[in-house]
Amino acid sequence: MNVLLTRALAQVHPLQILVSDGGYQPILFPSLEFESLNNLPLKKHYDVIIFISINAVEYGLKTFKNLENQCSKIFAVGRATANKLIECGFKVDVFPSERASSEALLTIPEVKLLTGKDILIFRGKGGRETLREGLGQYNTVEYIEVYQRVVCNITPLHHNSLSKFLQSDKGVITASSIENLIAFLSIVDKINTNILNTIKRYPLIVLSERIKTFAQSIYFTQVEVATKTSDEGFLEALTNLTKS
Repeated sequence: MNVLLTRALAQVHPLQILVSDGGYQPILFPSLEFESLNNLPLKKHYDVIIFISINAVEYGLKTFKNLENQCSKIFAVGRATANKLIECGFKVDVFPSERASSEALLTIPEVKLLTGKDILIFRGKGGRETLREGLGQYNTVEYIEVYQRVVCNITPLHHNSLSKFLQSDKGVITASSIENLIAFLSIVDKINTNILNTIKRYPLIVLSERIKTFAQSIYFTQVEVATKTSDEGFLEALTNLTKS
């Protein structure tokens, strides 16, 4: 079965290998790419530093290393982000062990009890305000936007991948964020607006209920949420979907 992978080319390889090893045919259709931003924080030291994603780690690492962070608490929004920080040699004090999200991080007692702290959040441009809303009443919260997402330019890969995927009415699409899904549909629309309704009839696997709600609002008819926000979660959802 074909599986359309819409993740950025620079980050899709591990998922591509998992899908292939699982007996499926991965088809690459990158929807977003990432550009570094050269923003700087207002201070040299923060009591708590939070990383929103693996991208926030990758694009913010240089800035993070230039901070006086030896005494800072380091939080991550999920296990994958925490693992990336650990790979880079940093100790992660708090992260949600199950589902990765800002909401899950805010439920952890050590986070809920923060008061009077200077908090710096590494994220992409235009991220959600959930953490500022959750922490800003009793703390000083500052964002640093270290990257931005841009829609990929259309290449022969997009045309070829879409054509290959549509050759069969049996296939699955994956999307890891709302921005990812919007970008994917915008590229499809530019290639051939007449196939948008067809695309929305294929099963779609996403990583959160929030993405599912959005996908259903734009008329995707079958949306499955992975139980884990990871590549393994995608594969598990794919396996369950194709066996049902």
